[in-house]
Amino acid sequence: MENFFYSNLFIGLATIITGAGVIVAYYLQKKNEKIQAARVLLTEIRIAEERLGQIRDKIIANSTLDLPPVFPTKSWKLYSHLFISDFDQDELSLINSFYDVGEFIEDFAMRNNNYFWITTEERARITVQKIAQYIDESASQDNPAQYVQSRKDIFNLGMDTYNQPYSPKKTLEGIQNYLTKIQTLTSSSCGIKLKKIAKCK
Repeated sequence: MENFFYSNLFIGLATIITGAGVIVAYYLQKKNEKIQAARVLLTEIRIAEERLGQIRDKIIANSTLDLPPVFPTKSWKLYSHLFISDFDQDELSLINSFYDVGEFIEDFAMRNNNYFWITTEERARITVQKIAQYIDESASQDNPAQYVQSRKDIFNLGMDTYNQPYSPKKTLEGIQNYLTKIQTLTSSSCGIKLKKIAKCK
């Protein structure tokens, strides 16, 4: 029996068993990585779909301030290689399109948000200039403080009445155009397959 442990047969068997163990461990690790990646993608896609709905609702309600970013992260590029064999060409194209179009919408939404802050900063700059002008003019007035305050009140009333946040029409049209091109993934065949891989509903 002792000779068996030193024989070529035992060494060969031990090598095969060790190799098989490594292969099984590698397979289980990859399988677990794929499950986790599918869960990350599903969460990300659900959040993106919800935010796309919020953007659509805000545009319909003509309330386009602070449009949310579409994606919390962009994980498809990171994990797509794990799912090449799970999806056919049409499904891969659908997922790629969802992320590409979603990124275009996000870019337009961020530009729209920036225009609001640019407008706000410009109003603040002009307000400071006008108040400085009123203070300068008040030197020749009987009641300088009252003069400045009355001009300031008139100016602010005019700004509140006529100064609307600026957002180029092209930006909102871009968002609306891309919103018509994006499809819901969670209820598609891709979403169903991802849910199955992720072992969740």
